[in-house]
This record gives sequence, structure tokens and C-alpha cells, in this order.
Amino acid sequence: MINASIDIGSNSILLLIAKLNEGKIVEVLENESQVTGLGRNLDETGEFIPEAMKDSLNALADYANILKQYDVNNIVVTATEASRVAANASSFFKEVYEKTGLEIKIITGEAEAYYSTKGILLGSKLKDMVIMDIGGASTELIKLTNSNLDFSFSMPVGAVRLTNWFEKNIVNEKMHEAFNLFKDQLSNLKPTKQLYCVAGTMTSVANMDLENKEFIENQVHGHQISYSRICDLSEKYDKYSPEQFLDEFPFLGKRSKTIRAGLYLAKSICEMLSVENLEVSTYGLRYGTLIEGEVKNEFIFK
Repeated sequence: MINASIDIGSNSILLLIAKLNEGKIVEVLENESQVTGLGRNLDETGEFIPEAMKDSLNALADYANILKQYDVNNIVVTATEASRVAANASSFFKEVYEKTGLEIKIITGEAEAYYSTKGILLGSKLKDMVIMDIGGASTELIKLTNSNLDFSFSMPVGAVRLTNWFEKNIVNEKMHEAFNLFKDQLSNLKPTKQLYCVAGTMTSVANMDLENKEFIENQVHGHQISYSRICDLSEKYDKYSPEQFLDEFPFLGKRSKTIRAGLYLAKSICEMLSVENLEVSTYGLRYGTLIEGEVKNEFIFK
């Protein structure tokens, strides 16, 4: 059968279409990503801004047209942290449905952990690991024991939110607030010498570390980065403007606006958990939802 998944994040919208046989992916047919910044200025406005909604609607319309080219059995469209917070998320997703036919389910932080785990286990033989998923508005930390979800939590800090904090000069205050709120959970993960990373921020960091101008997925998947290298990259690019990032790394596109903050966040979390090495995976939430072909009712955000 052919399944499809769309992951609507706070920074990017991802499409995956793949052939399945006995619950396993045998061929990826489409793998697309568009940075739309849906979570831009969310903390300030409390809702999606018109420009971000327009960009996101256009991306979803593009994906709807791609989906028409295939005989898809199941389509799962999920939305995460920004959509849990935005006051106009429901009305916007109603408009998306009317114009594209895509029915969007806003999922919980627990769902993000569950489906991200399903995804990353497709590309790893390890049974015990700690996973970091830096999104636009939130960061999920997930601990697996014997391939089972041990515990997880979602901190309300991501690359888009952190970019906004940099612009307002409130980074230290907000980071301290977020980390202090989850100090017990973070303490339970320390020390984590090896950290496994999914999602766009860290796959982009890996591609930057590889010095690629274009995104090369088969090089990024499984790429290892030391904590000291993360520190070096964060220091090197701390004063870079989005234009400088784009000039050096054209593949970043609109992510050039948030990658500096994403690097800073990765460094901060690694420091707190005493991480020595990171491994990057291009698998994640959209792989998990595609395999399952549905979202469980208990994972729907109310």
C-alpha cells in the first residue's frame, strides 16, 4: 500500500509518501520540506500571522497536488506545538480543509514523542537512547529503554521562539525560565553521553558540519557530531545574519532566520545533559505517523 504523512511544525511543513509492505517502508516516493514559519511571533500575537498562514496554505496546496499523483491509502496530517497555542489554529485549518481537502489533526506533546520514536527506530538498531527533537516552538526529549518509550517531555522552547527572544533581548531570562520549569525531568536524563537528534534544526546543523551547499540526506542520516563541535559551530556563527547563512549554506532557505538560535539551543541542552556526542537521524515524526497510517484518539489535542 501507499501511505502519506504531512507534519505541520512551527517552522517547516514536511511531506512524506512511501510504499509499505507488512508495515515497513520499501520505497520513498516523495520527501518534501518547505519552511513557512507558521509559529512566527506566536508568543507576541497569540495567533498565526497572515503572512505565515499564506505561506503555509500555499505549501499545503502544493502537497495536495502532489498527493493526487498517487493512489494513496492513508493520509495523516498532524500539527504540533504552535497549533496547540495559536488561538486561530482551528479556523485556519478549517480554511485549509476547504481549499485543499487536507484534514489536520493537532496532536499532543506525548503524541510527538510516540510517533518520533516510531520513526527513529526505523533507522536505528539501538534499543536504549535519548532523543532530542528541536522544533520551531518546542523541544521534545525522549528516553527509550529496550525500544520502549520510558518517558518524555516537551519544553516550550524551539528555534523560532528562541529567535524571537534574541530579537527582544530576553534570551537568558526565557531560557532560565524554561529550563527551571523542567529541571527535574532534565536531571533524570543527566548524564546523557550520546544524544540522538531528529527534525530540521539538527539535520541542517549536520549538513552545515558537512559543509554541503545543498541538502544531502544520505550523508546527514547517521552523521556524528561531538559536543565540542556544536560549541565551535555556535561560536563561529553567533554573529551571522540570515543573509550570511544563506550565502554560505543556500540549502537553508528560510531556515537561515532561525538556525543561529537552533544551534544555541542545541549547545545549551547538550551542556545541561553533559552530552559528549550527537548522532543525527533524518527519520522522525512523519515516518512514525506514515507507518501507523492514523493518529490514535488519545493523542488528539483537546
